[in-house]
Amino acid sequence: MVTFGHGTSEGPDREDIMITRLLLAACAAASTFAFTAPAEAQGRITIGTNPQGTLYYTIGGGLAAALQDTMQRQVTVQPFTGSSVYIPLIDAGEVTLGLNSSIDVGSWYRGEYGNEPFTDMRVLARLWPLRQALTVRADSGMTEVSDLAGKRVVTAFSAMAATGRVNTAILEAGGLSADEVEGVTVAGLSQGIEALVEGNADATGVAVGIPLTQQAHATIPGGIRYLSITGEGATNENMNDIFNGVYLLEVAPNPRMPEITDPVTVSAYDVYLTTSANLSDEDATAILSALYDALPSLKADYPPLAAAAQERLSAPTNTVPYHPAAVAFFKGKGIWSDENDAHEALLD
Repeated sequence: MVTFGHGTSEGPDREDIMITRLLLAACAAASTFAFTAPAEAQGRITIGTNPQGTLYYTIGGGLAAALQDTMQRQVTVQPFTGSSVYIPLIDAGEVTLGLNSSIDVGSWYRGEYGNEPFTDMRVLARLWPLRQALTVRADSGMTEVSDLAGKRVVTAFSAMAATGRVNTAILEAGGLSADEVEGVTVAGLSQGIEALVEGNADATGVAVGIPLTQQAHATIPGGIRYLSITGEGATNENMNDIFNGVYLLEVAPNPRMPEITDPVTVSAYDVYLTTSANLSDEDATAILSALYDALPSLKADYPPLAAAAQERLSAPTNTVPYHPAAVAFFKGKGIWSDENDAHEALLD
């Protein structure tokens, strides 16, 4: 196993989390806005995201602008190396909100990363389906996941545990086991793309169409290619059995993604706006109201949100419970169903 960066594939160790918190405290001493109390208690709302250049950061910026405009409160995007770093801070109420996949937040909630279960995690709203693919250099000649046999593949992200697990699920659905490739570990998406560009990896997982992939496509001679998930195991049922919450999605060529020249089948899973159970009902309702009203314009400004919808904000695909204020809000909008109630009961 080749390793770049630090941490483990099972999530950050406790030293990483403590270092993060110490850094936040140090920043507070030199900043007008301190982290010495939960952000919402000071009137400021923070949104935890992956680093600049990632889809989470881009969408987080749009959300921050929309919420700030409507709520007339300061809303700040706080980028981190990966979600495995900022989810503990959300659970503790030190970061107000976060963009997190259903599989990632669910794994932390259940304590599957060697952590005590983060039972204070809550969902405010389902946003959009995130598409993830194993990516290679276009001049490699590889077009399908099965072509990666014996190749160097990023199979773990120390700061984004769930993303690495999806990489492994993609391999399996495409007909390969993790033992049939040379596993590489990096810190986050940026480091994975860097390893691909510099020739230290033959493939890395990344969200389809994000700025990082556009940059890599422009930097690498011949560009990049997303590998298609094909073969007997390439079914939604099998993919969900391999990793609950993940499904298959075909992406067609379009002008916004020049790296896609032919239809390609990739993985997908839902992204949620998450928070802590300690967020006040008043703040949760105000955030949801602003999001609900702003969603149509956000969809127009941010193509990845094209599959988002007001009536899908309450989708019963969550892996941690909805915040009580969210349940009340969705009932008031008429978009909370018996299926939601049954699904919530499974999470208690």
